[in-house]
This record gives sequence, structure tokens and C-alpha cells, in this order.
Amino acid sequence: KRFNRPRLVVEYIKKRRNPVDEVENLRYSIENSKIRLDWDNPSDEAFKGVIVVKNRFRVPSSPYDGQKLYGGSDNYTLDNFGAKDIKKYYAVFTYDDVPNFSKATSIIINENEEWKVEEQNSLRVLF
Repeated sequence: KRFNRPRLVVEYIKKRRNPVDEVENLRYSIENSKIRLDWDNPSDEAFKGVIVVKNRFRVPSSPYDGQKLYGGSDNYTLDNFGAKDIKKYYAVFTYDDVPNFSKATSIIINENEEWKVEEQNSLRVLF
């Protein structure tokens, strides 16, 4: 007789299909000659963190579309790479544990010119 026969057990894990909300109130300031980005994280209990991406040519369309500056659960990051006088596009994506990524909350920064900030569908446009 065989009492301890191996058997296959399949358990399904139910996962979220929708991402958590985007960050809000994305803003920037200059701190010790570095660009500091601040934002308000969503209060969703599934929120695990954010990924901040910088792109020199366009608003990042995904968390992989540019230089990753930060990944974690804080509500700020510093960018001390590159020239401050060159126009840059930043995007902040939230994620859960799946990970599902949110739409981007974006900001365009050019320190040499005076920009007006205007929010348009989670995209902050400076002109």
C-alpha cells in the first residue's frame, strides 16, 4: 500500500484587474540645485508604490518609457542628473501588488523659461 502518494494541488489566486488611482498634486521645486518632485499618494489599501520616469523628448507613456528615477512608496524624489536648463518630461505611475500600473500623472519642466502650470486630464502642461 502507498499512503503518501504525491498529488498535484492547484490553487487560484484572485488578482486585481484595475490599477489604483493616480497620484495627485504633482509639483516641483528646486532644492540644493536639484529638481525635487512631490506628489500626494492615493489612499487605496492596494497601493504599493510609485515609479517616477524622466524622458527628454516626450511625456513617458509607460513606466518603461525613459529613465527611471525612483521606485517605492515615498511621496517625493530628487533628480540630480542632467542640466537644469533643458526641458524634461516627468511621469509618476502608481502600482499595486499585481502590478497594475495607473495612468501617468505628468509634468514638464524647463527652468530657463517661465512656465505656467495647467492641469489637463492627469497631464500637467507648462507653457
